[in-house]
Amino acid sequence: MLVIGCGLGLNTGPVNAAAVANVPAARSGAASGLVNTARMIGATLGVAALGAVFAIFAGGVGEGSHIVAGLAPAYVGGDIGEMIGAAAAFAFVRRDSLHPAAR
Repeated sequence: MLVIGCGLGLNTGPVNAAAVANVPAARSGAASGLVNTARMIGATLGVAALGAVFAIFAGGVGEGSHIVAGLAPAYVGGDIGEMIGAAAAFAFVRRDSLHPAAR
């Protein structure tokens, strides 16, 4: 969880900067708002999906072993989602995305 928290903190600023740098100045506020809205929707859907995975595997009520049985697949699912997101970022974000004049 520490890695996810640090990754999100280190990711948010550069993503907003890249989005705002690649639009005209008059549209920079809309670009920033769109990126933040997409991030919030993604986080909400991610929590819902991982909560569903947890509920499916945790199943019953009572023993603590049910909680552990649900957490492991939920964390693995979250890890897979993070890796897919990192791969997409490496594939689609250009190195010069913060310098639109260089293109």
